[in-house]
Amino acid sequence: MKTLKLIISVALATSISSSFLSAEDGDPCGNKNSNAEIAECYSKEQARVTAEADSLARKVAIKFRVEAQKEEDGPVVAELMRKAALSLTRSQTSWKAYRYQHCRAVQYTWTTGLGAGIAFEACLSKLGKERMRELRSEFKGWAAD
Repeated sequence: MKTLKLIISVALATSISSSFLSAEDGDPCGNKNSNAEIAECYSKEQARVTAEADSLARKVAIKFRVEAQKEEDGPVVAELMRKAALSLTRSQTSWKAYRYQHCRAVQYTWTTGLGAGIAFEACLSKLGKERMRELRSEFKGWAAD
């Protein structure tokens, strides 16, 4: 019976990971063997992705603020760049709240078991990667190193 539960758990975790991460992203946790390893992997991955998305949004907002300080662009451009920085900072906060609630909804659909926690962490990771792609796409010149 324990073996059957383990097989079902690993199959469930594999299906969770494949449903959240596309082939182009790769599945950083696809090589894990147990639910505990998969859960730990997704927890670390989503934390890394969240920090990276926050850092990218901060970096772009800082560049906007620096641009706003340039006198040669005039007061209109300066004001718009300050607004862009503020809006981006607020949007990152709002996005994190949305992502959390959305992924909680995903988690609750699993109802019980470790699969629910894995689904939550995998969802956070997936949406974090999507946010980074969005920031890089929308702010191409600003998001570059």
